[in-house]
Amino acid sequence: YNYKDIEKRLISLWYKIVRQNWSHVLFSNWEKVFPVPKHSNKNISTWVESKIIKIIWLSKNDFKDLIKNNTKTKK
Repeated sequence: YNYKDIEKRLISLWYKIVRQNWSHVLFSNWEKVFPVPKHSNKNISTWVESKIIKIIWLSKNDFKDLIKNNTKTKK
């Protein structure tokens, strides 16, 4: 995933951008705060992706399906 993919999924889970510092963006749901790297057009590493998924307590498949499910319900 790239940053925009992660951002869309986190926002759909009610996470908000708290602040941006250099090339990282802090997301929070007022219980958890964690950074997500925001590098130009690079993909986020699978290690970082797995850490984010672990923080938000979702499976990889659930995280992957987030946008698919949201676009189906919006139509």
